[in-house]
Amino acid sequence: MDLTSTLGLDAARLVDPARYAMSGRAPRVALKPITREEVSEALRAASDDGLGVVPWGGGVALSRERAPKRYDLALDLRALDRIVEFEPEDLTLTAECGVTLEALRDAVSARGLDLPLEAGEAWGATLGGVLAANASGARRLAIGAPRDRILGARFAIGDGTIARSGGKVVKNVAGYGIHRLLCGSRGGIGVILEASLKLLPAPETRTAMVFALEAAQIANVALWSRFPRLEPAVLTIVGRAAANLNPVLAHRTAFTAIVGFEGEAPHVDEMCKLTREALGTPRLKLPGQSATTLWQALADLEELQGPRLSFAGAHNTPGALAPLLSGRLLERAVLHAPFGRLHLFPEPGADSGATLPAETLVRDLHAHGFALIGARGIEPFEPPLAPQVAVGALRASIRVALDPRCTMALGERWATG
Repeated sequence: MDLTSTLGLDAARLVDPARYAMSGRAPRVALKPITREEVSEALRAASDDGLGVVPWGGGVALSRERAPKRYDLALDLRALDRIVEFEPEDLTLTAECGVTLEALRDAVSARGLDLPLEAGEAWGATLGGVLAANASGARRLAIGAPRDRILGARFAIGDGTIARSGGKVVKNVAGYGIHRLLCGSRGGIGVILEASLKLLPAPETRTAMVFALEAAQIANVALWSRFPRLEPAVLTIVGRAAANLNPVLAHRTAFTAIVGFEGEAPHVDEMCKLTREALGTPRLKLPGQSATTLWQALADLEELQGPRLSFAGAHNTPGALAPLLSGRLLERAVLHAPFGRLHLFPEPGADSGATLPAETLVRDLHAHGFALIGARGIEPFEPPLAPQVAVGALRASIRVALDPRCTMALGERWATG
């Protein structure tokens, strides 16, 4: 079948399929539409011919994911990159899906506002991709996840129909919250074309402190007991091998701790003082934009090459790592303590602590209160990831209604038969 003629778009929209490979497997064809109508047209044609479609943004994480069983068409959405409406006084912004996080940050920071979205490689990560992944960084507890910040969305379903959910301001948000379910759907329900967000005022000041810690300090549960009351915007622990990938974090000690606060200057100063009383003198103290740059570096660490296992736990201090300190398991680890998000990057090594089979790692961490929520570069686990079962079933039922021909190929993970 000649997919070029089947999809009906001008040949000028064709792009190199090799750029859209998922774990080494490229689609049969790739298109880069420049309007929402062209997106709709491509989906309609793909649906008519039973093709599997995967929407693409910057490809920051998607390139490392397993390709779906049917991967016929990659739909590059980066040309849809306009800021449609920006109301600084209302703290709202509406933008197309292909605009990068970096461009959005520049636009809102110029008006004294803060973009409450974080993701690795913000220079390339797109709004649509971040929403579809429900991606976040070290400040997730402080600023919320994407599904907490989205007010509404315009999206295209599998047959090309363009729909809307929610609104552009808080008071207009009513009806079924499909726009929230799009966050985390990873392109399995529809193609996000445009989204409206609730912004935040920029904090008066922000400060990051970087500490060099040994395993005994991480294991000292009493040392960390005060931190939940301090409400840090960031409290992240990075293992030595992961920290050494960043020149600011690199150090010979087993762990690097990053503690950060945002808000009014007197409050931030007081919280920094209490942190020094607990952890001693920091190696580095980074104010303002330097702290913001460090927040981005922490998000970038979540996108290390190779397999990744992601866990969620009810723990909210680094003391949760105490039972895991033996061996080399945590050398390539990133823990965002305030919301219990742990990322592990298993790699072969001489020490058995780094070479445990993935299933064994998952079982051992579950025994210590961490539930698997994501596995990248590793064959899927059975039974399905426990925290995702309920929401996955809901998305599966919505997919049946919105995409009965299963055009959105990544939705196959919710297939109910």
